[in-house]
Amino acid sequence: MSVDLLDRRVLGGVRFINAVTGLPVDRVLDVRAPNVQWIRNGSGDYVIALAPGLAAHTVAFAAPPAAPPIGSVTLTVTVRDPLGEYLPRRATITLPRDPDPTHAAQTGSLFSPVGVPLYLAPAASTAPGWALVRVTVLGGTPDDRLAGALLRVVQDVTGRVLARGLSDARGEALVPVPGIPVTTFGTGTGPVLATDVTASLQVFAPTQETDPSNPDQLETQPVLKSAPVQLSSGRSLYLSL
Repeated sequence: MSVDLLDRRVLGGVRFINAVTGLPVDRVLDVRAPNVQWIRNGSGDYVIALAPGLAAHTVAFAAPPAAPPIGSVTLTVTVRDPLGEYLPRRATITLPRDPDPTHAAQTGSLFSPVGVPLYLAPAASTAPGWALVRVTVLGGTPDDRLAGALLRVVQDVTGRVLARGLSDARGEALVPVPGIPVTTFGTGTGPVLATDVTASLQVFAPTQETDPSNPDQLETQPVLKSAPVQLSSGRSLYLSL
């Protein structure tokens, strides 16, 4: 009996995570990028086995090729959930990754998968303690709806981003906000204890029609519009914005 030894160097990995819980999405997704070969490993991560312009990297073991430089190649990845619990999105991944094992904990390392958050569809299941913000994202006219818009909830007192969400093809969005305490210390001259958290709901809209949108790119743009919201544990808010 003969044994064939197969050695192959991979180019990086992508880990899709639930944007609310931060946990990996552990089922099969439809992941695509032009001329990219994917392998789904035992941990549920999507490993990039081959990508345009990087064939030499897959057979180099002692040292990676000098060209192209680290992080100089950009892949546009599209992911869709066949079950519809998560909304489709785009993301960009830069290659080659840094192959130095001493940099394993740093952003851009070959040894750490790129985390890509997936946002819940409006009909997705939610947890009892979450504050839920349900939004109809309006366009230029009352009958127009904005698909693929990014929504962000920012706490007023701290400026901390509490949650993000996306609008679907109908302009409907679900933004679950976990971790809102049942009671908290009030601010200002009001009651010492409060049950609400004051925040702002911000909307970032695509500047051009892309299906699906890339929420990471949207967040670099100016806020299109915003509205104040009062968040309470286990309560749902409904807005048109």
